[in-house]
Amino acid sequence: MRLIYMPLLLLTILCCTSAFAQSITTLEERNERIRQRWNRSLVGDTTYSFNKEANNLLSQTAKSVNPGKALCVAMGQGRNALYLARNGWDVTGFDLADKAVAFAMEQAKEQNVKLTTEIASFETFDYGTEQWDMITWLYGGCLQIDGITKKIKTALKPGGLFVFEFFHREAGLEMGRPNFGCEKNALREMFTKEGGFEVLLYEEKEGIADYGMDTNKLIYMVVSKL
Repeated sequence: MRLIYMPLLLLTILCCTSAFAQSITTLEERNERIRQRWNRSLVGDTTYSFNKEANNLLSQTAKSVNPGKALCVAMGQGRNALYLARNGWDVTGFDLADKAVAFAMEQAKEQNVKLTTEIASFETFDYGTEQWDMITWLYGGCLQIDGITKKIKTALKPGGLFVFEFFHREAGLEMGRPNFGCEKNALREMFTKEGGFEVLLYEEKEGIADYGMDTNKLIYMVVSKL
């Protein structure tokens, strides 16, 4: 029995190891595709249409609070990070698109403002503990990362704000992309379920999307850590 058991055990270990290695490769491949896509869209493609000014929800929110430490998730070419830095915020941003981040750093130098940046993904970035007065998640997707609301709650200082904007699922359907965009009430329910937040703003309505610059149904949300 032992002679049969040991090869089976070794086979099981090898299979699990192979599956784990494949999952890592898949994540790396996914991140590389994201890097190439957004480097091309934000830096290489002069015809790609996107808002090069600060996001309107962010600018309106930032005007209502005193500057502090801000984290810009999926910072891209840095339009929102630069806006906050120009208005007295201590800003850190991260993104996978290294060429876009390099562009942001060039702009920061020209504008004589300080940015701290990192090339990282949603999963690999260290959000820290009670480190941020504001976290922005603007056109970075629907928070489909395991445990992300808990990470956000841990990372925010008490009273810190989380500012979110992205496409609604109805916009995705209109684009012929049935799995694109956030489902109705899904984001609000995520934060309510997590607890420890106050929803200051939640709207599902049409607006001009920062990416594509078309009129689409969008989700706008601002929450505060209690």
